[in-house]
Amino acid sequence: MDPIQIIGQVISLIAVAISFLSYQMKTSKGILITLSIATAVSCTAYAFLGGWTGLGLNVLCIVRNICYYHKDKRILSSKLVPVVITVVMGIFSIFLWEGYHSVFFIIGILLNTLAMGYFGPQNLRKSILLTSSLILVYNLFIPSIGGVFNESISIISSIVGLIRYRGQKQV
Repeated sequence: MDPIQIIGQVISLIAVAISFLSYQMKTSKGILITLSIATAVSCTAYAFLGGWTGLGLNVLCIVRNICYYHKDKRILSSKLVPVVITVVMGIFSIFLWEGYHSVFFIIGILLNTLAMGYFGPQNLRKSILLTSSLILVYNLFIPSIGGVFNESISIISSIVGLIRYRGQKQV
Protein backbone atom coordinates (compact mmCIF):
# COMPACT_ATOMS: atom_id res chain seq x y z
CA MET A 1 0.00 0.00 0.00
CA ASP A 2 1.42 3.37 -0.95
CA PRO A 3 1.35 6.43 1.38
CA ILE A 4 -1.67 7.97 -0.39
CA GLN A 5 -3.71 4.81 0.20
CA ILE A 6 -2.61 4.64 3.83
CA ILE A 7 -3.75 8.25 4.33
CA GLY A 8 -7.08 7.36 2.68
CA GLN A 9 -7.55 4.36 4.98
CA VAL A 10 -6.79 6.46 8.09
CA ILE A 11 -9.23 9.14 6.96
CA SER A 12 -11.89 6.47 6.31
CA LEU A 13 -11.48 5.25 9.90
CA ILE A 14 -11.89 8.82 11.18
CA ALA A 15 -15.17 8.96 9.22
CA VAL A 16 -16.27 5.78 11.03
CA ALA A 17 -15.63 7.41 14.41
CA ILE A 18 -17.68 10.47 13.43
CA SER A 19 -20.48 8.25 12.07
CA PHE A 20 -20.52 6.40 15.37
CA LEU A 21 -21.01 9.74 17.13
CA SER A 22 -24.08 10.37 14.97
CA TYR A 23 -25.80 7.35 16.55
CA GLN A 24 -25.44 9.10 19.91
CA MET A 25 -27.25 12.31 18.90
CA LYS A 26 -30.62 12.98 20.50
CA THR A 27 -32.39 14.62 17.57
CA SER A 28 -32.86 13.87 13.88
CA LYS A 29 -31.24 17.19 13.06
CA GLY A 30 -28.24 16.35 15.25
CA ILE A 31 -27.91 13.01 13.50
CA LEU A 32 -28.10 14.64 10.06
CA ILE A 33 -25.46 17.24 10.94
CA THR A 34 -23.06 14.66 12.36
CA LEU A 35 -23.66 12.27 9.45
CA SER A 36 -22.98 15.10 7.02
CA ILE A 37 -19.63 15.76 8.70
CA ALA A 38 -18.81 12.04 8.55
CA THR A 39 -19.84 11.99 4.90
CA ALA A 40 -17.56 14.94 4.11
CA VAL A 41 -14.67 13.09 5.74
CA SER A 42 -15.61 9.98 3.73
CA CYS A 43 -15.45 12.08 0.56
CA THR A 44 -11.86 12.94 1.41
CA ALA A 45 -11.06 9.27 2.03
CA TYR A 46 -12.60 8.22 -1.30
CA ALA A 47 -10.53 10.89 -3.06
CA PHE A 48 -7.34 9.36 -1.65
CA LEU A 49 -8.54 5.83 -2.46
CA GLY A 50 -9.74 6.58 -5.99
CA GLY A 51 -13.39 5.81 -5.21
CA TRP A 52 -14.93 8.38 -7.53
CA THR A 53 -18.47 7.01 -7.42
CA GLY A 54 -18.38 7.06 -3.61
CA LEU A 55 -16.87 10.55 -3.58
CA GLY A 56 -19.36 12.10 -6.00
CA LEU A 57 -22.48 10.52 -4.58
CA ASN A 58 -21.42 11.30 -1.03
CA VAL A 59 -21.16 14.98 -1.98
CA LEU A 60 -24.77 14.69 -3.16
CA CYS A 61 -25.64 12.91 0.11
CA ILE A 62 -24.49 16.00 1.99
CA VAL A 63 -26.86 18.09 -0.14
CA ARG A 64 -29.61 15.51 0.51
CA ASN A 65 -28.97 15.68 4.26
CA ILE A 66 -29.20 19.47 4.18
CA CYS A 67 -32.55 19.20 2.34
CA TYR A 68 -33.85 16.67 4.87
CA TYR A 69 -32.57 18.84 7.73
CA HIS A 70 -34.69 21.71 6.39
CA LYS A 71 -37.72 19.58 5.47
CA ASP A 72 -39.92 21.80 7.62
CA LYS A 73 -39.39 24.63 5.10
CA ARG A 74 -42.29 24.92 2.69
CA ILE A 75 -40.39 24.15 -0.52
CA LEU A 76 -38.64 21.11 0.99
CA SER A 77 -41.72 19.70 2.73
CA SER A 78 -43.16 18.22 -0.47
CA LYS A 79 -43.41 14.44 -0.66
CA LEU A 80 -41.72 14.73 -4.08
CA VAL A 81 -38.42 16.01 -2.65
CA PRO A 82 -36.96 12.51 -2.03
CA VAL A 83 -37.89 11.50 -5.61
CA VAL A 84 -36.31 14.64 -7.09
CA ILE A 85 -33.12 14.12 -5.06
CA THR A 86 -33.01 10.46 -6.09
CA VAL A 87 -33.46 11.32 -9.79
CA VAL A 88 -30.70 13.96 -9.61
CA MET A 89 -28.40 11.43 -7.91
CA GLY A 90 -29.27 8.87 -10.58
CA ILE A 91 -28.36 11.29 -13.37
CA PHE A 92 -25.06 12.20 -11.69
CA SER A 93 -24.34 8.48 -11.26
CA ILE A 94 -23.93 8.17 -15.03
CA PHE A 95 -20.96 10.55 -14.88
CA LEU A 96 -19.47 8.89 -11.79
CA TRP A 97 -19.35 5.36 -13.22
CA GLU A 98 -16.06 3.59 -12.42
CA GLY A 99 -17.04 0.12 -13.53
CA TYR A 100 -19.50 -2.61 -12.62
CA HIS A 101 -18.69 -2.30 -8.91
CA SER A 102 -20.16 1.25 -8.97
CA VAL A 103 -23.63 -0.23 -9.33
CA PHE A 104 -23.51 -1.42 -5.71
CA PHE A 105 -22.92 2.10 -4.37
CA ILE A 106 -25.36 3.70 -6.81
CA ILE A 107 -28.27 1.39 -6.00
CA GLY A 108 -27.51 1.51 -2.29
CA ILE A 109 -27.46 5.32 -2.14
CA LEU A 110 -30.54 5.76 -4.34
CA LEU A 111 -32.58 3.33 -2.23
CA ASN A 112 -31.26 4.88 0.98
CA THR A 113 -32.29 8.35 -0.21
CA LEU A 114 -35.85 7.18 -0.85
CA ALA A 115 -36.00 5.27 2.43
CA MET A 116 -34.82 8.29 4.42
CA GLY A 117 -37.52 10.38 2.80
CA TYR A 118 -40.46 8.05 3.25
CA PHE A 119 -39.90 5.36 5.88
CA GLY A 120 -40.47 5.38 9.60
CA PRO A 121 -37.71 4.15 11.92
CA GLN A 122 -38.36 0.37 11.70
CA ASN A 123 -38.73 0.30 7.93
CA LEU A 124 -35.68 2.54 7.60
CA ARG A 125 -33.72 0.03 9.71
CA LYS A 126 -34.92 -2.78 7.43
CA SER A 127 -33.87 -0.84 4.35
CA ILE A 128 -30.41 -0.23 5.84
CA LEU A 129 -29.86 -4.00 5.86
CA LEU A 130 -30.00 -3.89 2.05
CA THR A 131 -28.52 -0.47 1.33
CA SER A 132 -25.55 -0.81 3.68
CA SER A 133 -24.88 -4.31 2.34
CA LEU A 134 -24.67 -2.91 -1.19
CA ILE A 135 -22.37 -0.07 -0.17
CA LEU A 136 -20.24 -2.52 1.82
CA VAL A 137 -19.64 -4.51 -1.38
CA TYR A 138 -18.51 -1.34 -3.17
CA ASN A 139 -16.11 -0.62 -0.32
CA LEU A 140 -14.62 -4.10 -0.67
CA PHE A 141 -13.79 -3.29 -4.30
CA ILE A 142 -12.14 0.10 -3.62
CA PRO A 143 -10.93 -1.15 -0.95
CA SER A 144 -11.89 1.09 1.96
CA ILE A 145 -11.31 -0.47 5.36
CA GLY A 146 -13.24 2.29 7.11
CA GLY A 147 -16.06 2.04 4.57
CA VAL A 148 -16.43 -1.70 5.17
CA PHE A 149 -16.26 -1.17 8.92
CA ASN A 150 -18.81 1.67 8.81
CA GLU A 151 -21.36 -0.27 6.77
CA SER A 152 -20.88 -3.32 9.00
CA ILE A 153 -21.64 -1.17 12.05
CA SER A 154 -24.74 0.21 10.29
CA ILE A 155 -25.99 -3.30 9.54
CA ILE A 156 -25.40 -4.49 13.11
CA SER A 157 -26.98 -1.33 14.57
CA SER A 158 -30.02 -1.79 12.35
CA ILE A 159 -30.45 -5.40 13.47
CA VAL A 160 -30.16 -4.35 17.13
CA GLY A 161 -32.72 -1.57 16.54
CA LEU A 162 -35.11 -3.93 14.77
CA ILE A 163 -34.95 -6.36 17.69
CA ARG A 164 -35.05 -3.66 20.34
CA TYR A 165 -38.05 -1.80 18.91
CA ARG A 166 -39.99 -4.71 17.38
CA GLY A 167 -43.70 -4.46 17.95
CA GLN A 168 -43.56 -0.74 18.69
CA LYS A 169 -45.73 1.69 16.81
CA GLN A 170 -44.06 3.46 13.85
CA VAL A 171 -43.59 7.19 14.42
